[in-house]
Amino acid sequence: MNSKLSGKDKSYPTFIRPATEKIAAQCTAKGQIPHWLEGEVLRNGPGEFEVGSDKFNHLFDGHAFVHKFTISGGRVTYTGRFIESNQYKTNKEHNRILCGGFGTASYTDPCKNIFSRFFTVLTTRPYTDNCNVNVASMANAHYTITDGGDVVRFDAEKLETKNSIALTDILNVHFSTAHPHYDTNGDYYNLGLTFGRNAFYNVVRVPASSFNKQDPMQDLEIHAKIEVDTPLQPTYFHSFALTPNYIIIHDQPTRFDVLSTQWNRALWQPTTGSIINDTKRQSVFLVIDKETGEQVPIKFKSEGRFCYHFINGFEMANEGQRYLAVDMCCHKEVVLLEGPLVLDNARMGITTNKSNPTFLRFVMPLDVSDSTGKGQNLVNIDGCQATAVMQNDGSVFLTPESLLKKEFSGTLELPRINYKYNGRKYRYFYAMSVFTPHCEDHLMKCDNITKTGITWFEEGCTPSEPVFVERPGATEEDDGIILSTVINKDPNKSVFLLILDAKTFKELARAEVETNLPISFHGIFEEKKQ
Repeated sequence: MNSKLSGKDKSYPTFIRPATEKIAAQCTAKGQIPHWLEGEVLRNGPGEFEVGSDKFNHLFDGHAFVHKFTISGGRVTYTGRFIESNQYKTNKEHNRILCGGFGTASYTDPCKNIFSRFFTVLTTRPYTDNCNVNVASMANAHYTITDGGDVVRFDAEKLETKNSIALTDILNVHFSTAHPHYDTNGDYYNLGLTFGRNAFYNVVRVPASSFNKQDPMQDLEIHAKIEVDTPLQPTYFHSFALTPNYIIIHDQPTRFDVLSTQWNRALWQPTTGSIINDTKRQSVFLVIDKETGEQVPIKFKSEGRFCYHFINGFEMANEGQRYLAVDMCCHKEVVLLEGPLVLDNARMGITTNKSNPTFLRFVMPLDVSDSTGKGQNLVNIDGCQATAVMQNDGSVFLTPESLLKKEFSGTLELPRINYKYNGRKYRYFYAMSVFTPHCEDHLMKCDNITKTGITWFEEGCTPSEPVFVERPGATEEDDGIILSTVINKDPNKSVFLLILDAKTFKELARAEVETNLPISFHGIFEEKKQ
C-alpha cells in the first residue's frame, strides 16, 4: 500500500511533510522590507521522506530540495524544486527507495531475478549524490553539497539540475564536508578525507581564478594533507575553522570504522552502521599553516566532545604571545542517531531530543617549546576563562570557557556570524533552537562578551538557520538583517521568509507563500548581481 502523504496530512509533524515544487510564486509581503535588500536566499534541505510505500529512516536521507526567495524592489518571489540527482531519478523511476543514504539501506532493482540482483550488489554501488545539506557558490556556479563524496551543480535562476560530480573523478578524496569556507582572496576551501591504508585528512581548494569557468569545482585541488593517526578509524567532521594564517580541524571521538564502511558499502547498507563513538578518546585539534600546508607540531587535546558546527576561529596576541581561538557548538555525546533525526521517532510524534549543546571557546597558545613549563596555564589574556596547560608528554590540554551564561545555553545549534568577521575577533553570533523540550522553537542573537542573548519566537513556528546580511556601508558588526525561512506547525498556515533587524532582533517584515516545505538545513544569501 502506498503511504505517501499529502502536503496537508496532519498525521506527521510539519518538518517532515513533503515539499511542493513551485516556480516564481508571488509572496505576500507584510511590514517594511529594507530598500537596500536586493538578492536571493538559497536554502537546501530534505524535501520528501517517502517514495511510493517506502520510507526513509533518517532526516539526512530525504531527497534534496532547494528553495529560493528572490527579493527585488520590495517584492519577494518564491521558487522551490527538487534536485534531480541520479539517486532521486532512480528512486522516482521505480517509485520506491532503491538508493537509500545515511540511515536507510539501498536495494537492487526488484524487477531483476535473484542472480542479476546478486551480481549487481557485487559489481556496482548505489548512487550517493543526494546532496541535501548546504549550497556552495562560486560566482555563477552553484552546487548542492553534503558530508560525502559527491556534489551536484544546479542553475540558481530556475533551480534546474545540471550535473553530478564524484570527487574521486577529480582527486583521491572520498569525503568532504558540507561547510566550506572562502578566504579573503575569494578562494574556496573545504576539508576532505581519503580512506585507505594510508588515510589522509585533506584541505582542498578551488582558486578564485577558476570561478569564471562554467564548472569551477572541476579545478578542485589538494592544498594540504595530514596523515591520519588511526587509518582504520578516521574522524568524522562536518565543519572546520579558517583564519588568515591557519586551518583548524577537530579530530573528535566520533569516527568512521573503515572496515565496517567497506562491508556496509559492499552490501548496500547505510552509513550509520559505520559510525562509532570512541568514548575513551580525547578531542584533538589539528592546526595547519595555511601558507605552507604544514601541520603545526603542537598537539592540542581536550575532553572528548562531538561537534557539528564551528562558529568562528581567530588569531590574537597578548604581551608578545600568539594564540588561536576557536568557538564551537559542542555536544557531550554524538547526536546523529537520536530523537527526531530518526524518522520513525518523528512519525510517532517524538519531536524533541535530549542533547544539550553548549557554545565553547578553546584557546591554543602557539608559542610553545620544549622549555615551556609543565602544569601551568599558558593562556595570559585578561578576562579569558579558557585554559591551556602543558602536559608531561608535551601535549597541551585545553579547557574551554562558555560563550553564554547557563540560562541562555543548552538548546541552540546551527550558529552563523557576519561572515565579514570570519577569521577575525568578533562579538555576535546567531543560532536557532528546534527539537527542544519545554520551550518554543526560536532564534537567538548571542553576545559572546556579555554572554547573553535575545530571542525571536512565534508560537507554533519553526525557524531555519539564521543568515546575516550586512547593510551597505555598515561600520558595526551587527548592522544588518537576519533572514530565516519559517515553517508553521499548522499545515494550513503559510511558510514565510522572516526579516529581523540584527541589532534589535525585532521583526521588520515577512514574505508569506502558500506552499508545503519541510525543515531545511543550511543556505546562503547572494546580493543581486549588477
